[in-house]
Amino acid sequence: GKEANRSSGINAEYGENSEIDHPLCEECTSALFLQLDAQLRTLKQDCTDYRKALAQLQQIDTATTSQLDAEVEELRAEEAALQAELESVCTERGSVATELAALQLQEREVEHEEEDLYRECNQYEHRLAEVRAQQHCLDNELKYAHAELEKLKKTNIFNTVFHIWHEGHFGTINNFRLGRLPTFNVEWDEVNAAWGQTALLLYSLANATGFVFQRYKIVPFGSQSYIEGETKLPLFTNGGLRLFWDAKFDQGMVSFLDCLKQFLDSIEKKGAFNFPYKIDKSKIGDQKGFYSIKLHFNSEEQWTKALKFMLINLKWALTVVAHNKPEK
Repeated sequence: GKEANRSSGINAEYGENSEIDHPLCEECTSALFLQLDAQLRTLKQDCTDYRKALAQLQQIDTATTSQLDAEVEELRAEEAALQAELESVCTERGSVATELAALQLQEREVEHEEEDLYRECNQYEHRLAEVRAQQHCLDNELKYAHAELEKLKKTNIFNTVFHIWHEGHFGTINNFRLGRLPTFNVEWDEVNAAWGQTALLLYSLANATGFVFQRYKIVPFGSQSYIEGETKLPLFTNGGLRLFWDAKFDQGMVSFLDCLKQFLDSIEKKGAFNFPYKIDKSKIGDQKGFYSIKLHFNSEEQWTKALKFMLINLKWALTVVAHNKPEK
């Protein structure tokens, strides 16, 4: 009865949806029924499989979601850490940028200082070259000065400054004749100049050797030189009648001869050296005879010869002093 009802229902449903307007036979109906039943079982099996798959998927989704949530949390934590690190890096980058700007400024300052130092170095090198050139010139000048000094050391400075010679019966000093003769009326100005040079020579020899005269002091004053003692004794005269009435000129010459004797004696005491003419108070001479240096009660010839002997002794004295004078 159920099969018949199912067949009727099938025929009714099938007839509504089919172009065949007559009912199916029982055999076709059974075949169709079997086919539909098979399809139903297939669909039920598919539904069951789908439910199982859905359940599995739901389980998988739950596990996956939990894992993904954990990973998301880790990623968020990592993101926060990276964000903090980024902020730290940004802060550090700002500090580095500030430091870099300061270093760049310092570098520019160092470059400016380097340029200044380079300019100063060039200036110093230029100055050094100038100094070296000056040093070279000074070295040459020094060599020249040493050479001249060696020449001067070998030069008798007293012989150069005080030239003592003779002209006939006259002794001369720097070409001034010292003395007078009846046949050679030498002007008193020339005699006074000769006495000035003679006084300057003995004064210079004493200073060069550190000798100090006793009782007297020689004052070289050109043509008006004199001797300081108890009184001022001139080594000059204007001649005329006053010469015969005034004995100070004679006293001055005798005092000078005394100073010369003191100086010559000091030289002779230092070594085995004897001057060619001896001095005895107001006279000078040798074994052939002594001549007075005074004009009073004396002839011009003897007076002039005494002066010539005095100059010869002075020439010997300046030679000895120049030879024995220590080098400075």
